[in-house]
Amino acid sequence: QKPLPKFVITTGRRMSGISIAIKSYFKNQIKTIHIQNPKVSFKNFDFIIAPEHDGIMGENIINTKGAIHYLSEQEIHDNKDYLGSFVKKDERKIIALIIGGPTKYYDYSTQNVEKIFTNLKSLVENNNFQLVVIPSMRTPKNIINYAKEFFGETHTIIEDVDKKAYLSALAISEYIVVTCDSSSMISEAALTGKPIYIASILPKKNDKRFQRFRNLFRELN
Repeated sequence: QKPLPKFVITTGRRMSGISIAIKSYFKNQIKTIHIQNPKVSFKNFDFIIAPEHDGIMGENIINTKGAIHYLSEQEIHDNKDYLGSFVKKDERKIIALIIGGPTKYYDYSTQNVEKIFTNLKSLVENNNFQLVVIPSMRTPKNIINYAKEFFGETHTIIEDVDKKAYLSALAISEYIVVTCDSSSMISEAALTGKPIYIASILPKKNDKRFQRFRNLFRELN
């Protein structure tokens, strides 16, 4: 018979019930750690790890400054050269746009995306930057195609979800722009220590939790 694990780590609301069931059965033989607000009594867990902007406090709660993520500085550095065959070979400094996707808070309408692209186009032209656009798993295909049409051949649009391209963009960019819908990608970009800018979209519903997150990062500079 295999020995019991010392810890059970769960994340998200649906998995909190599994954690509670395991704890109920094995009692103090196992420590349970839940990531993010479980939306049930905190007493059901030994520890809860939640970002500060979630606004939950307690004796068994450990707060993080941003979203927990898996990236490391070494991994970013190791993939630095990956985009070498993609980007245009010229003297322009690189600015990256990391794009998320529609959520219940933010709408990726043509109007909203066009506003972001127009602001960026003005920025890159006035400062002689090369823009590198990196999509995520949530980015609609029509938005990627729109970026290709909008920015043309003088900038670099990565068309597919490509982790190495993402890591390389974080490594080689002078500045990083991240769409406002993803606290995770903003937290990942912060690992680089480079200037991060948020591409804002007017929310469809109250987004105070996201605002708290962005305000916290502003305070941390």
